[in-house]
Amino acid sequence: MITAQAQTGPLSVEDRSGSRGGARTVAAEPAGGNDGVIMLMQQMQQYEEQLQDLQGQIERLRHEVDRLKAAERERYLDLDTRINALVESTAPAPADSENATGDGEEGGEPAADPQADRQAYNDAQRKLLDRDFEGAVPALETYLEEYPNGRYRPQAHFWLGEAYSNLKSPQLTKAREQFSKVVDDYPDHSRAPTSLYKLASLQARGGSTVQARDTLNRLVKQYPDSSEAELAKAMLKQLGN
Repeated sequence: MITAQAQTGPLSVEDRSGSRGGARTVAAEPAGGNDGVIMLMQQMQQYEEQLQDLQGQIERLRHEVDRLKAAERERYLDLDTRINALVESTAPAPADSENATGDGEEGGEPAADPQADRQAYNDAQRKLLDRDFEGAVPALETYLEEYPNGRYRPQAHFWLGEAYSNLKSPQLTKAREQFSKVVDDYPDHSRAPTSLYKLASLQARGGSTVQARDTLNRLVKQYPDSSEAELAKAMLKQLGN
């Protein structure tokens, strides 16, 4: 009996010690819960930072896509321009009695010497086809000065605008003046829609987005069936029309 009682005493002490240990464990639980909340908040912050980084990447990609689309349109117009320029340079000289306004055809009054007129125009245009913009500018200016009634004045103004805008140090104001000259003086010429689009592109390039939108809307309204009208609609969306 004494042995049994001796065994009972230590067991009670262990039970009480265990109870105190249990109390310490319960008291430590709030600290552990706070740690979990802090870890969760840190994870959420990391996710937010990752999301912001992804949004930034998406925005950069969107701008890059827009830039590539704009470059693709310019390449299309450049290719179309060069193809038509080759057609112009190889087409037979028109007779004096002809009076057409299509690309590769005369747009001004009959020149005193039709052959010299065409030769002067072709010589100037060839410099531009060779990407010699520095040489094309004075050649085209000379043509326009020496042939005030030249048959190829609409084309010459158009190409001069191209040359000005592609110089090593682009003269965009003069380029815009030449494209405007085509549109204002030769609205029925086949280069008029392209000139309007080029003009709008230069206006947007110079930061004049309001003017660019006006020019694009004019293009869509005035030349709705032209291929440039579709390009104009796409640019209007980019400019936030």
